Amino acid sequence: MKAVLRAPGIPYNVAELFLDDGSLLVLVIFALALLWLGAGPALLAQWLLRTRRPYLVLPVGVLLIALVSRTLLKYSVTYESLDDILGTSNLFERVTQGNVWGDSWRHAFLTTNMPNLVEFFERRVRYLGLYSPLAVCLTACLLPLKSPIAVRQRPPSGVILLTGVLAAALVWLSKCIVVDWAATDNLTELIAEQGPFGLGGVPYLALILLVMALNVSAILLAVEGRAPLTVALACSIAGIPIGWALLTLGLEQHIAKYGVVFSGQQFLLGPDRQHTLGNGILFIRWVAAQVGLIATMAAGAWVARAFLRGRQVT
Repeated sequence: MKAVLRAPGIPYNVAELFLDDGSLLVLVIFALALLWLGAGPALLAQWLLRTRRPYLVLPVGVLLIALVSRTLLKYSVTYESLDDILGTSNLFERVTQGNVWGDSWRHAFLTTNMPNLVEFFERRVRYLGLYSPLAVCLTACLLPLKSPIAVRQRPPSGVILLTGVLAAALVWLSKCIVVDWAATDNLTELIAEQGPFGLGGVPYLALILLVMALNVSAILLAVEGRAPLTVALACSIAGIPIGWALLTLGLEQHIAKYGVVFSGQQFLLGPDRQHTLGNGILFIRWVAAQVGLIATMAAGAWVARAFLRGRQVT
């Protein structure tokens, strides 16, 4: 990461991301946050396998690993960078002045008059909505893997179905929080409004998370000696054009802002809005981002599973 930050032409939102100008300690904490993307779901998958009520554990587990992730980012990423993604905490103002929740909630907010407390919960709920889809997808893809420690008997089909429905509901609720109830257009303006079949860009972006999660599972199977390395390599190679195609379908291709027209890929992967990069360069940057994220999540999940195996031995 230190080398990347010194490279020419990196996206400005990456260059301005870290606290303390990207000091070594800050980058170590951020590296832990990246590893936690894989470690958290791996621990949650084990928890789900060992409980008789996975439908209750799932939301609690997602909440806990999201809070750990946010805490790590709090001490490594600037407040402004988080605000750019999560949006300004304006729920108190919207309820009391905009009356978006009706008179009863407006009266309750004005009576208690605790905007700081509302902001505290709002920021964490928004982060939970942003984090949950990846956590749920990766947890679901890690569940079929052989458990690193002994587990209980397989739960009844009805319990599995209920847990699956709840997982889908969590992803849908996250979409509502992040997209439908967004407090900033920094993310929503990038998402394609129409897209193929009139679905908009959200389903295609969600499929990227699923492709990455499946790739992580294939890598773990190979690393743990239960599948050939060629299978993991083939999945990784096949996932690159699939991920790029889904990214292109999911992002808006013509965004007009501040007198400049750019694509969603240009905003995410380019140095800034003014200096346009060709599709070939953007694709290479996406490959680096996708491969790096998958490798990091796989490493984090492997560390967590190795830790569980060590606990089982001792």
